[in-house]
Amino acid sequence: MKAEIIAVGTEILLGQILNTNAQYMAAQLADLGIDVYFQGVVGDNMSRVKQALQIASERSDLVLCCGGLGPTEDDLTKDAIAEFTGAKLTLDSEAEKKILELFKGGSDSLIISNRRQANTIEGSHLFKNEVGLAVGFVHKYQGTYYAVIPGPPREMKYMFEYELKPWLDQMLGKRSKLYSKYLKFGNIGESAVEDTLKDLIKVQSKVSIAPYADIGEITIRLSVKANNLEQAEIEFEQIANQIRNLLADYLYSEDNESLEQALAKHKIDDFGVYEINTNAYLSNRIYSTDVHHTNLKIGLTKIADEIIDEPYVLTQFAKFIEQNGLKNSIGIFHCPLTQKSLTSSGRPKKKFFIALCINGEIFINERTFVGDIQSVQIRAAKTALFLLLKALK
Repeated sequence: MKAEIIAVGTEILLGQILNTNAQYMAAQLADLGIDVYFQGVVGDNMSRVKQALQIASERSDLVLCCGGLGPTEDDLTKDAIAEFTGAKLTLDSEAEKKILELFKGGSDSLIISNRRQANTIEGSHLFKNEVGLAVGFVHKYQGTYYAVIPGPPREMKYMFEYELKPWLDQMLGKRSKLYSKYLKFGNIGESAVEDTLKDLIKVQSKVSIAPYADIGEITIRLSVKANNLEQAEIEFEQIANQIRNLLADYLYSEDNESLEQALAKHKIDDFGVYEINTNAYLSNRIYSTDVHHTNLKIGLTKIADEIIDEPYVLTQFAKFIEQNGLKNSIGIFHCPLTQKSLTSSGRPKKKFFIALCINGEIFINERTFVGDIQSVQIRAAKTALFLLLKALK
């Protein structure tokens, strides 16, 4: 089955809100074995919504419309589908009763406008909304299914998970689904990864290989259609093993997790984080995980002109460890810029020292990164996390 996602809402077109719904729905549809080939956004305009439906109907088996189900006149997704398919809108009595009860005692105009949220298409399969008011539905017209769900993420996710997903699963019956495996790498750039894997990527067939770059880390997603997870794992293993062998020095996880989530699995006792001249990205990422390291100590310092070299780093890091009674620690020292800290094209090179303490033994690494201040500090923090993970293994 080929699917297309259409987000309805002028606020998305204007960049006032981020369309996270499409990301969620695309991933969920892929898990169901449904191919999403197109995504679109259309404003709250009847003719343009109908035009988007026309285009989608010519190339997709399932058109999933999200948003435009509210109580105002510009919430017109259901009206547009009814006009496009020549169907009749009707009120779902159960949803209408819920709305009338909620707005009992309110003005007539308020009740009338909110009753719109109980609209559905006559003869369609209804999707109940247990966390909101707007009902959804799926309607088949000329061989294409038109599914409609609310835009607010909480309502969208609930209706997708408990209404649309089970309906699709039952309707599609036994089939192969898309399975994915993730390999996570640090301390290496995207171009180096792609160059190393170019021969594998060139001959990929049943198992697709897709590298994704983020600041300071790389994800390689392997995907395959299979009848079950066990079959998918067999398909993955040969490719995954080749990638492991080629990039063993940079692999930190085979789960879809961040560096700090991988570090949290170690549950380190008497652990410290010490940062000088940074934006505290490293400390914040370690704090963000659900796992709390026992006796975690954080040290943050800003200095202006003091020279930061290896002896300085060693002295300050050792003092932080001793004062807090720590056995394991990680530190980032961002050196102040000097005239020498420039590339040939004039871009600033930012020098960092990354310090590690593993069971009382201290190691110092010097690294240089080029880029804006935010990206280099993120890169330095992720490099530090990667080096700590490797040292703990």
